[in-house]
Amino acid sequence: MDRHPNTKSLNSQYMVLFPIGHGAFGSVQLAYHRLTGIPVAVKVIENLEEDLQFIISEMVALEKLHHPNIIRLFQVLVTPERTCFITEYVPGGDLFQKVTEEGRLQEEEAQKIFGQILSAVKYCHDLDIVHRDLKPENILLDEEGNVKLADFGFATKYRAGTLLQRQCGTKTFNAPEQILGLGYDGKKTDVWSLGVLLYFITTGNHPFQGDTMEEIQGKIVTGTYDIPAHVSGQLENLIHQILTVAPEKRPSIEDLQQHPWVMNWKENIPSETLLDPKILDTLSDLGFNRNDVLESLKKNTYDQFMGTYLIIKEQARKGLPLELGCTTSVKPVDAGAAPPASLAYPSVSGLPPKESASEPIFGLLHTQTSPQHLPVVPTAPGQKVARSVSMPVRCPQKKSPTISSATLSRGETSPSVCSSISEDETLPSPGTDSDTENALNPQNIGCFQRLRKRIRACFSRLCCFSGDRKTQVQPMFNNKVIPLKETE
Repeated sequence: MDRHPNTKSLNSQYMVLFPIGHGAFGSVQLAYHRLTGIPVAVKVIENLEEDLQFIISEMVALEKLHHPNIIRLFQVLVTPERTCFITEYVPGGDLFQKVTEEGRLQEEEAQKIFGQILSAVKYCHDLDIVHRDLKPENILLDEEGNVKLADFGFATKYRAGTLLQRQCGTKTFNAPEQILGLGYDGKKTDVWSLGVLLYFITTGNHPFQGDTMEEIQGKIVTGTYDIPAHVSGQLENLIHQILTVAPEKRPSIEDLQQHPWVMNWKENIPSETLLDPKILDTLSDLGFNRNDVLESLKKNTYDQFMGTYLIIKEQARKGLPLELGCTTSVKPVDAGAAPPASLAYPSVSGLPPKESASEPIFGLLHTQTSPQHLPVVPTAPGQKVARSVSMPVRCPQKKSPTISSATLSRGETSPSVCSSISEDETLPSPGTDSDTENALNPQNIGCFQRLRKRIRACFSRLCCFSGDRKTQVQPMFNNKVIPLKETE
């Protein structure tokens, strides 16, 4: 974790607004990048010992995955108490929200969305990364309706010929072999989850239904479900192929892309090695040292230098203007209400503050923001507030009574019929598994040690800080914005 130095606190770089989502690990806050005024999402995860592996998994996956249909990581910030992932802000909500509010998708729209999902998952599988929690809540939509795959906390490295053991993800999207507590091929279980997802977005319901989770699981392991009359013949054939109980007979992502119903979505994946001199010039104008930026990009540190570069680059890729130094009045906004359809950038004054090596790292998101200090939330007319990860929503289905954990061979939580993450998310089972010992890269053990070392070092500086600084830190703004208290 030494390659992610927390040289600034979150609030010196980002103006945090309010929560927009919650997932299996951590909450998501909407924020502005202070120097550019660009909205970003901040995923905040507590540094709990039992969750460190999943923090590492998500970090390594997001650093490695650069695809237009996968959420983009900009920066990683670490404090003694929390790890923060700064990612692109996706304002269009997620697929679960879209289907529950608007009804099932027409097949033409579903073809586009499912084709983009396949493109993103194939990209992951080509890099031997399996997601293990594919569901509508983790499929975000941008302002143009394009897919952004998110929430890689359960992702892991997969080696051909090996079986994964850890039971995780969402029970109603788990494959039969996972329900039975067997070792599983991660790519095949991802395909099964895609079949449940496809059925849901094209019918508005889950394929496997019952009054209890035990009944639902019985239908999953036997592959028992009904196809509504409105489903076309080609779509029905595709669903049947994907929801094949025997994993060895289940198709691969490449097979699915050859199906006549699937819109083969070919994405132009930009190279990550090409530097944009215009962005470097912009960073120089903002007060960044060009050599520091180049060194950060070379080493992939995902610090403030690389983060600002990637934020501006993503803005340019989307063809959006970058308005630096724009000053507007800050209007009050109710954090619990729907955001107004306008955008106000925070004022920018001065250059990035210098830091002393002895400057302590303070805890993040621990006080309540005063409403009058909140700027207007960036949305366009008709857009929804993105939940960014699996934010719990009210489920229209009737909840089933909880059942004994003995129903599942490896289950740990009391499940419900509803697919909401808050009700049927399978938390990782304890014990040592072959897949998690190597989580995403061969240096996993070293990553854990560096993360713990970094947290201890930050905590030590926080506790032992004497108040003497060699370099005086100048405030970037006259108006102070206190961050929101993190939601439970």
